[in-house]
Amino acid sequence: MGKPRVLVIARTFPNSQFPTLGVYTQRLVDASTAVAAPTVIAGVPYVPPGISSGTLGRFRAVERERSENGYRVLHPRMLLGPGHLLHGFDARFAYPAIRRAANALARNAGWNLIHAHFIYPDGVIAARLGRELGLPVVVSEHSVWQQWFDRHPRVRRQVEAAFPSISRLTAVSEALRTDMQAIVKDRLPVDLLPNVVDDDTFTATSSSEPDPNRLLFVGTIRRVKGLDVLIHAIAALAKTRPNLRLAVVGGAFYRAYARDERDVHALVSSLGLDNRVEFLGERSPAEVAGEMRRSAMLVVPSRRETFSLVTAEALASGIPVVATRCGGPEEFVTPEVGRLVAVDDAAALAAGIEFVLEKRDQFSPATLRNWAVSQFGRAIAAKRIGELYANVLASPRNH
Repeated sequence: MGKPRVLVIARTFPNSQFPTLGVYTQRLVDASTAVAAPTVIAGVPYVPPGISSGTLGRFRAVERERSENGYRVLHPRMLLGPGHLLHGFDARFAYPAIRRAANALARNAGWNLIHAHFIYPDGVIAARLGRELGLPVVVSEHSVWQQWFDRHPRVRRQVEAAFPSISRLTAVSEALRTDMQAIVKDRLPVDLLPNVVDDDTFTATSSSEPDPNRLLFVGTIRRVKGLDVLIHAIAALAKTRPNLRLAVVGGAFYRAYARDERDVHALVSSLGLDNRVEFLGERSPAEVAGEMRRSAMLVVPSRRETFSLVTAEALASGIPVVATRCGGPEEFVTPEVGRLVAVDDAAALAAGIEFVLEKRDQFSPATLRNWAVSQFGRAIAAKRIGELYANVLASPRNH
């Protein structure tokens, strides 16, 4: 038997209009090409004619299909409710578009399994499609369950009803796996499948010297990412480090996050830090890698992370990290590669930054990179994915 043919269902997946949307999902699919033959269905919201501007206009401009690193990516249009108003109906609304796209492919696809990313709505849709097509289903989770299900009991009921049609779940970190297992209990195995670093893009070079006074933040500007805490830490450090600056890569992304972005800009101005904090907006992965190599360190002040891919990318780029104990980072940020501090504590964050600045020369770029690639590079990811698919296809419940 050759490589298994895998139908990937992932609403959170990059496209021409949103090139950084779900890049972590794309990295997993890219890594899987060493051991599988994927095809991706990545639905986008249906936008009525006449809307050509704003976020909705950008979704309308998304291409219907393209090739990506040797595999096909389809972007069917799905009906979705506004925001989270009809969140409990998302799987029902989106299913017809995903099923039609699968039907268009099914004549010569010969799939061996379905791999969905995020349990809802993608995993619920995949479970239904798997039943109809007689295929085993794997669902990889990237986000916490307990808090989400507490807010959306209808979603939880749909997820639990889908469990019998799912062969295996995966979590990107041990912290997330623990969160999931509290709900799954013994009904399904939950494997560990970490996110993947593109180790061709995120590289450490000896030719460029990082700016010892430049800190970097990379991420969506949302309250959960803790940029406000980092701003307060910069204000405290400015008293003794007059040349210290912060570069911010990322934006609000969705309209719902715009208020968080406005609040951060207002905070910067109120603390008199306009000349110290530079907002660079969205950047491509290659540009982010360049920003990392120019910086003394990456700072991850998040209130919650299930993994923190940017942390692994920074290490692969040869720079240390100061991160909060917010879920994922504490599983791989050791004293040899950076510093961990308490969540939501600007003074602790400032102290962690100060510590790494003082010890900056002790962090070897080669050591940082080797650690990140050995844990999260494409080669080790392909091995994990290959073992996952082999286990699923060999399971008695799938025969």
